[in-house]
Amino acid sequence: MGKQAGATVVGPQVEEMRAFLNTWLIPNDTREETETLPDLAGSAQAWSQALAHVPRPRPDELPDLRRLRDDLRADVTDHASGRLDDWLARRPQTVRVGEDELRLEGPSGPVDVVLRDAVQLVLAGRWNRLKACPDCRWVFYDQSRNNTRAWCSMYANETGRACGSIAKVRRMRQAQRERAAAPGTQ
Repeated sequence: MGKQAGATVVGPQVEEMRAFLNTWLIPNDTREETETLPDLAGSAQAWSQALAHVPRPRPDELPDLRRLRDDLRADVTDHASGRLDDWLARRPQTVRVGEDELRLEGPSGPVDVVLRDAVQLVLAGRWNRLKACPDCRWVFYDQSRNNTRAWCSMYANETGRACGSIAKVRRMRQAQRERAAAPGTQ
């Protein structure tokens, strides 16, 4: 299958950030909030598959990594970067100017690596394309031309949920109920 004209190629940096942000999720089968970061960190193989260039955290690093994830998820939900800025104030990173590029450097711990990844996405203009589905709260990358996608999916896919379609059906049914309840309708 060829690349669509005008389609954005989502790179590994975006996919790793999504994988990190989605270590908190609401599975479709249970619809209960689920924390997967400790289990992921507990398996070297699973960690390297999901977050290949982020160092696997030690148990004492997990609380900060979880707080960072929650703050970055909140920034994605709010279409903002203020919490990221707060983290950078507490854990500053160094910017180096190279030939035709900016390099971010700093400590090599997992929190700092994720911070630098988030900054790179902001600098590349991709941070604002990360969005959280208003229904299942899954973080996805909006590849639409005008950056207006609101739902994780309109069609049931590997996750088994089509939040956009579900929302449209809900709105349609609500409108039907309102029309039926309105005076002068039968």
